[in-house]
Amino acid sequence: MESKLLLVDDNAEFLDSTKDVLEELGHQVMTATNGEDALSLFQEQTFDMILMDIKMPGLNGVETFLQMKAQDPRVKVVLFTAYPVKNLIQGARAEGVCDVLYKPLNMSKLLQLIEEIKAKKGGGCILIVDDDQTLCDSLRDALEHEGYKVATAFERGEAVRKVGMKPFDILLLDMKLPGTNGLEVYREVKKAQPRLVTILITGYAEELADLIRQTIDENTYTCVKKPIDMNMLLELLKEVSWGRSQG
Repeated sequence: MESKLLLVDDNAEFLDSTKDVLEELGHQVMTATNGEDALSLFQEQTFDMILMDIKMPGLNGVETFLQMKAQDPRVKVVLFTAYPVKNLIQGARAEGVCDVLYKPLNMSKLLQLIEEIKAKKGGGCILIVDDDQTLCDSLRDALEHEGYKVATAFERGEAVRKVGMKPFDILLLDMKLPGTNGLEVYREVKKAQPRLVTILITGYAEELADLIRQTIDENTYTCVKKPIDMNMLLELLKEVSWGRSQG
């Protein structure tokens, strides 16, 4: 399946030859010769993956990766290098780079890695908003095991602050929160992130039926009743993620 890739390297010969191989295999490839140009392209377009040299003039590959990650924590970056830059590699791995490959590149390994990263389950960013900390912890453990990145908030103000600080793909939102309700929180959150997909969760489906119906009418995705069936929730998250990828 075709991926949209950004290939970054200051070596023109390497850039051209690697681009040719990737395009022959059906991938769409854009190129940049330095970190600054890579950041500009990253800000303008969406890429499935960034393939980037570590040692470049100006911003090196690790610095560029960190700036990309600050803008989008979901960014998928593979770094490569021909130099013994142990400290840079350790720093990149600690910050969550997908992998580091050594030059001369083993193209078979690179292609396999691209497919593995594409196929990796989950991978989206989820915010859970619920005042039940035990439930939040158990959901976080289960979802992180499936490859999702998860943050939690236990009340309205914390939820609003977190969506203002970083992008999320999916919001799991309890309908009954201290001093407020899910509809009020949903309206505030959507101001910061209009494309955020919201799944409501509740243990009071009958009591809050009118409020749930109103919230769904305002374009939330669905409502899941507590106790939560994890298998059903995971299937639902896959459905949401697939829908976002097609949009």
